[in-house]
Amino acid sequence: MKNRWFKRVLSAIIILSGVFFGVFIWADNELNKVLGKSTTVIDITSIVKPSGVIQIKNTNVLSEDCTYFIKNQDVVIKNGKIITLGEHQLLDNNFTIIDGANKYLIPGLIDSHVHLKESKNDLFLYLVNGVTSVREMAGRPRSLEWKKEIQKNAFGPRLFVASPPVFSESGVAGYYYSWTRQSINYSNKNDAAKSIKKIKEQGYDAVKMYGFVNPEMFKTTIAVAKENNIPVIGHLPLVSLETFYTSGQKEVAHIEEITIKTIDNFGKSVAKNPGDYLNYLRTHSEQIAKKIKKNNISVTSTVWLCESFLTQRFDLKSKLKEVELQYANPKIIEGTRLYKLGWLPGENGYEYDGQNEPEARKLSLTFWKTYVEAIHIMTKALVENKVTIMAGTDANVATVVPGFSLHNELESLSKSGLTNAQVLYSATVAPSKWMKTKTGKIKIGYYSDLVLLTKNPLENIKNTKTIEYVFSNRYMIDKPQIKTILKAIEDANNENRKVKIDQFTD
Repeated sequence: MKNRWFKRVLSAIIILSGVFFGVFIWADNELNKVLGKSTTVIDITSIVKPSGVIQIKNTNVLSEDCTYFIKNQDVVIKNGKIITLGEHQLLDNNFTIIDGANKYLIPGLIDSHVHLKESKNDLFLYLVNGVTSVREMAGRPRSLEWKKEIQKNAFGPRLFVASPPVFSESGVAGYYYSWTRQSINYSNKNDAAKSIKKIKEQGYDAVKMYGFVNPEMFKTTIAVAKENNIPVIGHLPLVSLETFYTSGQKEVAHIEEITIKTIDNFGKSVAKNPGDYLNYLRTHSEQIAKKIKKNNISVTSTVWLCESFLTQRFDLKSKLKEVELQYANPKIIEGTRLYKLGWLPGENGYEYDGQNEPEARKLSLTFWKTYVEAIHIMTKALVENKVTIMAGTDANVATVVPGFSLHNELESLSKSGLTNAQVLYSATVAPSKWMKTKTGKIKIGYYSDLVLLTKNPLENIKNTKTIEYVFSNRYMIDKPQIKTILKAIEDANNENRKVKIDQFTD
């Protein structure tokens, strides 16, 4: 009897173990699939080659403060650097000459909040949209590999790579977040010291703070990062705004992070008290902005994404029709059955799913309308108090198409109260100063990350999309090449697509 019982228990354990590991392998495959790695990387070398010396003749050059264009300028670029700048530069028959007459030369744009995941074609999407630098805000080893390749003259935007997000979980929860979100977890000072030292040694440019970090580990992270001379950036953790101001964190990853704290402080239902909340925010937003400015904290925008929440929630199909969905990696937008991580109907985590509850739907609609207005109020307060704002999009979050989304963000910032000069500054000078790189300005000795436009973006910020040429590192791409690259990416996406998107792209 005992042997029979033992065999039954052993068989049950073996079966359960097999089921567990089978489920684990399936789930792990799903989590990796939605990173987009399975889509074929296009052969960019057959489209774009390194350039020799280039001279852009007689063009309008954006001033270093982004407030006006300097007329009749000649710009010579060589080996990825601006070597001469001014009027009436001598022509050289060995140079590639580009006629810049009646065109507008601006620094390459910078998206200060992106998620590259494993989709290398995204690097090319940034460049064809004039985005020559990005800040990866949840890095992984693949991002570091790409950064090194680009530094060695591969085709792609310059990369600033923050670490995987920091959590303060321990035990099973810590392992779960490490697995599902590729996070870094620690719950004591010794583990924090080891983790942050490793982050620095691996080559990450910053420590990415996440929103669920407890006060003790937040304080510890700031102190240990300071010892390792690496900045802490990202979300607001589980501390009050008053604690955060003087914490030492260098940057906030979203304007909405600040707005959410005001919702917490309001202490009542925003959906039931929208007018009271907005009045509360108007009363407090200026003081919040002043303290952020006083403590030299920069803020990344992501305004367009916040504006999109309302439409994604209640009219997702129309929002999908607005964006360049055909260029987004199909595995990222299709999501996974594990949880709502995708972009499409039924897979989109922002989409409202309480269709048979009219009162709840009404309250939700009120909340998200109020939320968008609150983002605009907070943005305006930050601008008026001269807080450093860096344009960022949260690219690869639902409906945020890499490269294209930065132009959406610039329009949203313009509508939020920034002048077009301030908008351009937020996507050029401000982030390059923050990263301490020789980009963001058209200046001798700076990198030749440039975009030649056919229309003036100071007159209309939408003109940042009128791209004639993009210059990045030692490469130059023109409109026909841009068209070829986009077609190649669309074809690669279609080959790996399981869900048709024709209804959103026709």
